[in-house]
Amino acid sequence: MSPNNLTEETKTRARELGADLVGIAPVERFASAPRRMSPQGLLPGARCVVVCAIHHLDAAVELSGEPTPHQVGAYGSQSWGQNAMLDDISFQLARFLEEKGHRALAIAASNIWRYHGYKELAVPFAPDLAHRYAAVAAGLGEIGWSGLVLTPHFGPRVRFVSVITDADLEPSPMYEGPPLCDRCGECVRHCPTDAFRKEVRGENRVEIGGKVCVFPNINKWRCAWAENFALNLALPIPDKVDEAVIRTQIEKYGMFQGEEGSCLKFCMPPSLRVRDPAYARAPRRRKGPDGRSAADLMAAVRRLSARYPVDVLAVTPREAFAGDPAFHPEYHLPDAASIILLGTHDPMAGSTSETSGALARLLRYAAFDVARLFDLAGYSALVPAYAYHHLVAQRLGVLERGLQCLTVLTSAALPTLRLSAEPGQFASSAEDIRRLARSYGADLVGFYDVQRFAAFRRALAAAVPLPAEREVVRDRGGLYLPFIPEIAHERLRFQGPEDWLPGAKTVIVLGLRLPDTSFDTAKVTPAETVGPFAFAMYESLLLLGDCAARLVKALQHSGYRAVLATDMEGLASWTVSPRGRLPDLRANRFSALLAGLGQLGLHGYVLTPQYGVRQRFMTVVTDCPLPPDPLPTTPAVCRWCEQPCRRACPTQAITSEVVEIAVEGARFCIPRVQDLACDWAKLYALSGEEGPRYLGLAVDVPIPSAPDARAVAEAVAEAEWGVQKRLLAVAEECVRVCPAHRLG
Repeated sequence: MSPNNLTEETKTRARELGADLVGIAPVERFASAPRRMSPQGLLPGARCVVVCAIHHLDAAVELSGEPTPHQVGAYGSQSWGQNAMLDDISFQLARFLEEKGHRALAIAASNIWRYHGYKELAVPFAPDLAHRYAAVAAGLGEIGWSGLVLTPHFGPRVRFVSVITDADLEPSPMYEGPPLCDRCGECVRHCPTDAFRKEVRGENRVEIGGKVCVFPNINKWRCAWAENFALNLALPIPDKVDEAVIRTQIEKYGMFQGEEGSCLKFCMPPSLRVRDPAYARAPRRRKGPDGRSAADLMAAVRRLSARYPVDVLAVTPREAFAGDPAFHPEYHLPDAASIILLGTHDPMAGSTSETSGALARLLRYAAFDVARLFDLAGYSALVPAYAYHHLVAQRLGVLERGLQCLTVLTSAALPTLRLSAEPGQFASSAEDIRRLARSYGADLVGFYDVQRFAAFRRALAAAVPLPAEREVVRDRGGLYLPFIPEIAHERLRFQGPEDWLPGAKTVIVLGLRLPDTSFDTAKVTPAETVGPFAFAMYESLLLLGDCAARLVKALQHSGYRAVLATDMEGLASWTVSPRGRLPDLRANRFSALLAGLGQLGLHGYVLTPQYGVRQRFMTVVTDCPLPPDPLPTTPAVCRWCEQPCRRACPTQAITSEVVEIAVEGARFCIPRVQDLACDWAKLYALSGEEGPRYLGLAVDVPIPSAPDARAVAEAVAEAEWGVQKRLLAVAEECVRVCPAHRLG
């Protein structure tokens, strides 16, 4: 494929995934970047960086943060809308480029960084790659005095994400238009921590592709006072702020809440700047209706809603709430003209919070996309943070049991609409469901029935009796406090389909491929980072949840009951992550075996012929009867492997013991892994090689010969994480070095 064709395909794919802006930066434009934060440092052989952006909803920026920046309000869509979608784009775009035969490294949108400098990289709050510099290198804008990237169309109201690749893509031209920052000083005057005037160490002069960006070299600890550390802006802020000060303030006053960044709120390029003090203190972005009729906009809303599991779509004019004592649209959007309600039914509401949680994520996406539609069309739009969404549904007559709903307000005048999705019918054959699951994003799909599960559980119980409980160490400390250990006892039971859904008949197992480059670059490139690996772990879980939730809805619309389960068997452990604890890759491992998708490796993870260990699994339990897939007939490739996982394991958790069981004539080898020793490294992050040393931490506690929960508790109580505790990340050595994806 020619560079031109692949470039256009890549940009098209990024826009399909939701990007508002896409640019491509050749690595030559990063010549002045520190090696450890450069594309080549993260991915040797990289040729370019694909940078994507999603814009903030203007009204959310302009109206939130009042009366103080702590009142985040509708600006909260940044986290559950923009950042979440940007993460999806990065992950999926990396997979797209890998499928085209190239290496591609997905970088998280935010919240993975080292708080302190690492080795010779004397940069605090250093992400793996600075998206703002990458955005300038990709021609999307320039850096203003605020330190934010200003774009010609949206000003600073954008967030970015990047994918580093060795694909030969055509570079985007650098921005050469009129200056976007006129040094108006609004960012300086409105900064609640005075970060642009206090503790400023001169100016940053950053050269990007021949363009020199100049802005204050601020103290990021001061800047992060409320945004990162949730300290009250009403507190007197000391003249010097560093980690010790932050920890002292948290101890003395506790954490309050985050903030909307005032540098973003009050900034707007002069060509886009509109003053409207009756509407908001912040400048508005100059825009106007793009000429589409109300009918065209409504058709677009319906098309957008159809992309998501939206069952209810209701639109009503603002006048319908005139005189309503409980809901006043103008409190949230002063120029609101229409109220749009989107809802999704969960007939199994209350039976599993996992299904409801996954549906809620998709509903948030639907609401954000609808609001974004109107924002791009030139209207005001937002998703209110404090609106009584269910009250609106009740007033509109669409509230039913199990309905989750969100409200979008817009200044566009729209006709009244009440639309309930008709239950879609599809032939519930195995191939139809397999096709649906793949269309929703699954790379692997398999089925097994409850009879096969019961036989496997009996055979496993006879060969490997499970203890009745296990000891775990829980943290009673906060995000930035020391680890305060509490030893607890968890009941341990091999759960089955009927524990999740009485009357269950079938388990559908979904697998999602993890990007190879996230594994191949962890720890071993000049950047020495585990960030992209950790990002792939949590992003794959979210995308699998999206796929499973869509499949649950499809089964429910066909008259069946269904729920999703991230760990149906209840036997998985956890992995520490910047997003909190995640189920480890052993979740649903026996389900993957029973669905014929793979065998277990010596490290206890599933190995598939397609991807080796590099996938994650999720299950959908349903009463839809489906024929089970054939069981695997060949053993895992560990038989022919030199077992680098055993040598690499920093806690020697992998043993050579294997128990063999048989089900329906197929033989399964069940390896013995010392779970607590494994958790010592991947859950409690006590082994430096598993991740802490790459974050600049000195935490590396040798594991005792006979570890128990008390030893874990003593070790974590002594570990000094500092504020990095919030963003701990690991890359499991046994998974990282496993060569099964090459052995097939």
